[in-house]
Amino acid sequence: MGAATYDYESARALLSARGSALQRPFQFVIVAADFLLILLSYVVGASLRGTTVAAPADGSVGAGLFVGGVFVTVAYFHDVYATHRLLNLAWQLRKALLIWLMSLAVLAVVAFLLDSTDNLSRGTVLVFAAFGGTCLISLRVVWQAVFETSFARSRLVDRKVILLSLRSLDLTSSRFKDLGRNGFDVVHHLVLGANCDDDHWQRAIRDVIRQSHTADVDEYLLAIDWNELPLLRKLAPFLRVLPQPIRLLPDDPIADLVARPFLPVSGTVAIEIQRPPLSIFERLQKRCLDVGVALFALVLLMPLVLTVAVLIKLDSPGPIIFRQSRRGFNGKPFEIWKFRTMTVCEDVATTRQPTKKGVRITRIGRFLRMTGIDALPQLWNVLLGNMSLVGPRPHALAHDNFYDELISKYVYRHHMKPGLTGWAQVNGFRGGIPTVDLMEKRVEYDVWYVGNWSIWLDLKIMARTASAVLFQEAY
Repeated sequence: MGAATYDYESARALLSARGSALQRPFQFVIVAADFLLILLSYVVGASLRGTTVAAPADGSVGAGLFVGGVFVTVAYFHDVYATHRLLNLAWQLRKALLIWLMSLAVLAVVAFLLDSTDNLSRGTVLVFAAFGGTCLISLRVVWQAVFETSFARSRLVDRKVILLSLRSLDLTSSRFKDLGRNGFDVVHHLVLGANCDDDHWQRAIRDVIRQSHTADVDEYLLAIDWNELPLLRKLAPFLRVLPQPIRLLPDDPIADLVARPFLPVSGTVAIEIQRPPLSIFERLQKRCLDVGVALFALVLLMPLVLTVAVLIKLDSPGPIIFRQSRRGFNGKPFEIWKFRTMTVCEDVATTRQPTKKGVRITRIGRFLRMTGIDALPQLWNVLLGNMSLVGPRPHALAHDNFYDELISKYVYRHHMKPGLTGWAQVNGFRGGIPTVDLMEKRVEYDVWYVGNWSIWLDLKIMARTASAVLFQEAY
């Protein structure tokens, strides 16, 4: 028993040492490249602004050194330089941009606290921020191209693994087809078998160990389905003799469960099935984005707003702005603003949806609805805090009352502020929804957005909204 324990610990130590020896020089190169690129970006920014690049003591190069140090330190502890993360370009770009902005914010705070803001040229910092961010993003695109080469995969990124399962698998399915793109080189697929006796599993594990010695693998992937979970507890003692790491590769139901946030509770965990309302920090993020973009849009689009107001007044009698009661966050009512697009302005209590050839729609109103310009006054609702730039589109009160009884998840739409645009709208559900089936589809997209919100998702939806307005017809 002691000899077996000694062999296990020795094998694990050798594997760890071998992995560290391969990864440390490579990680050092990547860290050094980021640091030197940030420093070079500051030098370029100072040169373009005509600033004298002096010693670190005067705050010139020192600011670049400081930001570079903060960036690589935070990036390191967020696994940005981990080899298994380097192939995920989208993740790298998102993390790099976020950490870059945070590093610049730390520089601003430290400069303010040390009363040294006079030593920093605003122009230099702006050029540094833009040029440095562009360079960091470009560098990660270069990494992606380099790591796609067969040499990089075999020497730097790929981990040789043995895929274990309790039954035969379709390795062409989406669950397994991207293993190679994410750094896993599957050298063997071994089926352990389900509902087998202990002797069979012992023989199977010995065969796994023999195969791993032949192929010199780094770790194991265990593919388990939801209905096989009870067998995992029975199989676990046999897997403990393997000297390499073992990772679970779950099917979709398990993957969805383990991806959710959890809270330790007295030796076990409580898994989050429904996320709580946005945290204070998340609400601050969303509010800053709303106010900043809404103010910029109002200033930029003011000539268009004034032109539309004049055209509405000339086209038909009545007010320019149409106001209607809607439900916002947590069902709280508010008054929404829109450009008037119909000849009547009553706040109707029916569930009649607007139609493509509705006789109540004015000539200019049809164009405003088709292009989405009729919603521009809702930027004022955003500034007031009743709405957000992105969120479930608010429906008329009559529609809320009607669909709330027919669609079980409809009420979840009110867990987030309503928006000018939303996840449903950029996925083809703009304008009127004539049937209950189509409304259920819209609600599915809205509920998914509420449960998966992030500031990056908001930015993605805003970027896709322009395309939706151009190529999707609404009325």
